[in-house]
Amino acid sequence: MTLLNSFYCGVADLVIKRPAEILLVMALLFLAALIVIGNLSMESGASIYLSHDDPSMRWYTIYTDKFALEKDVVLYISAPKPLDHALILDLGILKKELLRIPGVEDVQTVSDAILLANQGSIPATNDEIEEAFSRLSKSQQKEIIPDSLHTLGTVVTKGDTQSLLDPIQAVIDEAHLPPGVTIEISGSDAFDQQMMTEMTKQIFVLILGAFTLMFIGLFILFGSVRYRLLPLAFVMVGLVYLFGILGAFRVPINIGAIGGFPILLGLGIDYAVQFQARLNDELRVSSLEDAVRTTICNTGSAVLYAMVATMLGFVVLFITPLPILTGFTLTAIIGILCAYGATLFGFPALAILINYQPKDLPVSGRLDPFEKYNQILSGVAGKVARAPFLILVLVLVIAGIGMVIDNQIPIDTTEDSMVPADMPAKVVMDKVTNLLGSQTPVELVLTGSDLTSLESLQWMERYGVFITSVYPDEIIGYTSIATLVKEYNGGKLPDSLSELDEALSSIPESEKKKYLSEKIIGLMEFQTVSLKAQQMSDLRQVILDNVGWAQPPPGISARTSGMFELNAITLNDIVKFKPLMTNFAFLMILLFLIIAYRHFVSIAPMVPIICVVGWNAVVMWVFSIDYTFITASLGAITIGVSSEYTILMMERYLEERKTTPDLIEAISNSVQKIGASITVSGLVTAFGFSALLLSSFPIISNFGVMTVIAVIFSLIGAIIIMPAILAVLGRIEDHFE
Repeated sequence: MTLLNSFYCGVADLVIKRPAEILLVMALLFLAALIVIGNLSMESGASIYLSHDDPSMRWYTIYTDKFALEKDVVLYISAPKPLDHALILDLGILKKELLRIPGVEDVQTVSDAILLANQGSIPATNDEIEEAFSRLSKSQQKEIIPDSLHTLGTVVTKGDTQSLLDPIQAVIDEAHLPPGVTIEISGSDAFDQQMMTEMTKQIFVLILGAFTLMFIGLFILFGSVRYRLLPLAFVMVGLVYLFGILGAFRVPINIGAIGGFPILLGLGIDYAVQFQARLNDELRVSSLEDAVRTTICNTGSAVLYAMVATMLGFVVLFITPLPILTGFTLTAIIGILCAYGATLFGFPALAILINYQPKDLPVSGRLDPFEKYNQILSGVAGKVARAPFLILVLVLVIAGIGMVIDNQIPIDTTEDSMVPADMPAKVVMDKVTNLLGSQTPVELVLTGSDLTSLESLQWMERYGVFITSVYPDEIIGYTSIATLVKEYNGGKLPDSLSELDEALSSIPESEKKKYLSEKIIGLMEFQTVSLKAQQMSDLRQVILDNVGWAQPPPGISARTSGMFELNAITLNDIVKFKPLMTNFAFLMILLFLIIAYRHFVSIAPMVPIICVVGWNAVVMWVFSIDYTFITASLGAITIGVSSEYTILMMERYLEERKTTPDLIEAISNSVQKIGASITVSGLVTAFGFSALLLSSFPIISNFGVMTVIAVIFSLIGAIIIMPAILAVLGRIEDHFE
């Protein structure tokens, strides 16, 4: 007896002797988990893109510390007449009310622009207001009033901007404004706040949806057993254990982790169905204690192998530097361990306490629907096993096509792929983008001994003019300390040090610190049109490659940063790590199969697994589904999920082969005995995974589509492709024996 078999036999003895004590311990752990669930926290923003020790994240921290501590809340003001006298006055009053909020540093609207242009007073008539506005530069006019029906403003805040959004909105709601005028707020903090709120909602939507769908699936598909809904109870226990562990260790939940909840629920229900189906079968031929012992000793290890294979597919995601993927991986691995443990100990213990009995068999002469289904599968498997090569050639050709086109599927790491299209902050941000271009500019952090020297300013000007002239379709403008000096020096750079000193001294400190920090760190911003992720990555590289073209003074260096940089970097990481994750997962599963089984047939599951990965790529290509943060890991995740069904099928085949010399008969018998169980398990798992389709986050719903398809493909792989490859390998094995 192997060490593993000894362990499971020991578990069986413990469960049979002390079922009540086991359930009591599980109940106490359940209560403890409920207590620490309150420690759970959500994570969004830049921290889901890169880890804190990544060089790009360190530069991002420098950028935010130096230039983004004061943040802007964008005011998107819709008005029939943006220069209406009454509106100008009301915006002035609104500014005073907003400045009463602690943490609000400044408010800038068209009212302030008119005051500046008219020597500190508001003109008495609309005509005079328009005349004053015309005295502003064209760029200022465009920035403040981008079209005839809208004007933009900003609320400058310091500290925790998200905590100020509700007070700001409350003041806006109470403001007296002319008829037809509305004010909506946007900006990165408004976006993050609403995203956090939506993420919290998604946890409940996805979990409730998963349980509802699994309830339906079990009720319809698992009618051959008594207490068909029992697996849901142990999945719920495993889920609470997961939340308890995350809360106890204060592991933050990001959008990737949220996507992992239905995955672990689907896999958890799968394990519970396997245990209950096996116990139900064993009870027809043995006593309850013997059935429990056989179920734990045999199914426990078989499901363990399948679970380990699944986890290996997940574990490879840790090689990426993307927290959104590692968050998914950590949640999924802990979750399926909790679900497996709850089922392994809890289900047989409860079965003993309630004296679980199988459902009565149908009246003699009538086959149970599942028996009919098993017989159909057995017949199909026999036909496939007799002529396997045609099936294998067909499925492998389709898989090969998928492998080839996989690298041509676009990757999208932008916010459009992540958040609901109707999220208010995103809707407003899209409106602002349509008016002014992308609200995610390229931030170029500059370092040097003196960025206010004439040579440094002249280089910034040369570089900015060059980039905007060479790439006019992507870059629509730039700003820096050089453009600020020009603005306060009559529209041109100073010719002498005295002029430069005068211009610098005339710039308000609040304006200067947007682009300069103690003369040694500066910021250049390149405003762009709305770009796709790949365009962002390409433009970032172009900007960095051309820094030296304008011949910067000695000692000046430049590094891109900001959200634009994070989008570009994460795209590059996905391009780099996506094939590595898939290939590494293939290797891990192959090594596991060889080490665990030490049998020639152990490589059989690799064929359907390869097919499923290739088929997924074909589906994504045909239906124009882009890769995102989460679906970039689809290859590795699919390998982990699909390996379970193929391994369970192989396990049953190896059992049958010991007692059935005929190869075709052994394959047919294995499919007949486990086919319905695997189908029910897979479909219920697909029901759980399909809860992802309920998500309003595109990144999660698209992932849901592909995981459901992957499960269905995995069932096809286990029921159709496995008999074919087992027939081929079995014949080779028989030949050499």
